Amino acid sequence: MIAGRVKHIEASGIRKVFELVATMEDPVNLSIGQADYDPPVELQEAAVRAIRGGWNRYSVTQGFPELNEKILDRYEEIQGVRPEASMLTCGVSGGVLLSFLCLLEAGDEILLPDPYFMMYRHLALMCGAEPKYYSLYPDFRPSLGEIESLLSKRTKIILVNSPSNPTGGVFAEEELRKIGEMADKAGAVLVSDEIYEQFVYEGPFVSPGRFAGKSLVLGGFSKTFGIPGWRQGFALGPAEIIEPMRTLQQFTFVCAPTPFQRAILDTWGLDMSGYVKAYVEKRRILVEGLDPVFRLVPPQGSFYAFPSYPEGLDPGEFLEKALARKVLVVPGSAFSSRNTHFRISFAAPDEKIREGVRILNEIARGG
Repeated sequence: MIAGRVKHIEASGIRKVFELVATMEDPVNLSIGQADYDPPVELQEAAVRAIRGGWNRYSVTQGFPELNEKILDRYEEIQGVRPEASMLTCGVSGGVLLSFLCLLEAGDEILLPDPYFMMYRHLALMCGAEPKYYSLYPDFRPSLGEIESLLSKRTKIILVNSPSNPTGGVFAEEELRKIGEMADKAGAVLVSDEIYEQFVYEGPFVSPGRFAGKSLVLGGFSKTFGIPGWRQGFALGPAEIIEPMRTLQQFTFVCAPTPFQRAILDTWGLDMSGYVKAYVEKRRILVEGLDPVFRLVPPQGSFYAFPSYPEGLDPGEFLEKALARKVLVVPGSAFSSRNTHFRISFAAPDEKIREGVRILNEIARGG
């Protein structure tokens, strides 16, 4: 009865943890990838004004033209190049789905990082494409030689997620430049998931969209503004890709939620630097506090860390002990072919991070 295209899709390990949280009293939740702050009052009030002001019907499919122009202007100001076209999507997730449906066919290949955000693999398989993986282990940086060796005539997409979910890794400018050159040489589209672009802790953010002739940038407002439930993403790229994505959106999502588009447009330029700066301290608490037995590569971006399991302790046993003490993390096997690491989200109150670190260290030490 159920179509074959969805039979291989397993429920997200992250969502399982999310559901578990609802059943627990006062958990130490270091699992879910959403900012621990509410949106600024100005943005909340703008949303209320939009709803009360009648902005409750459909917008044009691609979103408000004025908002698209501001998104393009901002990208050009920061990255020095201006993509040809833009559209608003229902979160980056919506942009990933639309782009894969428009670019991938049965028999195509897509190059994904390992570790990766699990959505990429499932949606690629749903499109009939074959995922190939370039490893980011052990330091969560790409091996350019491996990427080159994986390219074939069937390669349709090279996907980059920098800053990364789940590792917190950030690719260097020269690495991104080389990947862009390889995409052009292979005739592939470089798809860049940039939802964490404002959470970069060492140097400026560099978009790979600067370096590939055919690049599709997927970004959004969810993480930075603390509004993941508003579903406000965007896609930037060549018109030959954006136009069919717009058409497909007409028959799927229709448009991104209208009142929230209006709220973002009316508060454009809202300074979130103070909010993001607080995550520098959260990162420090985690990196300095976690016992070296976890072998953590300090995250350079996003709000995730991807430490290894303590040596000599079975991953399942470790997670069970953490759960018994109400510490929620996500097993690395949800993101990777390996089961050697686990994901910590430090998008949590400082005291919860400290408590979680203390408990994880005690478990690692036999406590």
